[in-house]
Amino acid sequence: MSNKKHITELHSEINEWKSKVNFVKDELKTFQDQLANVSSQNTAQEVKMKVGHFESVFIRQDEVNDELSHELQITDNDLGEKVKGNPAGDRVIFEDLVELRDKIEVFEKIWTENKTEFRRFLSESL
Repeated sequence: MSNKKHITELHSEINEWKSKVNFVKDELKTFQDQLANVSSQNTAQEVKMKVGHFESVFIRQDEVNDELSHELQITDNDLGEKVKGNPAGDRVIFEDLVELRDKIEVFEKIWTENKTEFRRFLSESL
């Protein structure tokens, strides 16, 4: 059995997901600033190793944000193209975006884990 949704519902979900990705992007910038601050104030080898770890995590997270943002934009554009010029476009029904929703869930889970780990590191390092 396939799950179908109206285009307006899918578009709304995509916009919500875009907001989540953008929020993570903003949060990531703040965390990178905090990491630079910790790095400049601590010269201990263990701290420097953790700083390097989080620099890598944040670089990868930024790449994932860009990839996901791009995929969301393409999906949204594709949906728009499919109903373009259709007078009943707001009533068109499509397959649910199950794979994309799963990616968003994994994205949120991994970011939450990384945030928790980073906040723990900050509390131990400051």
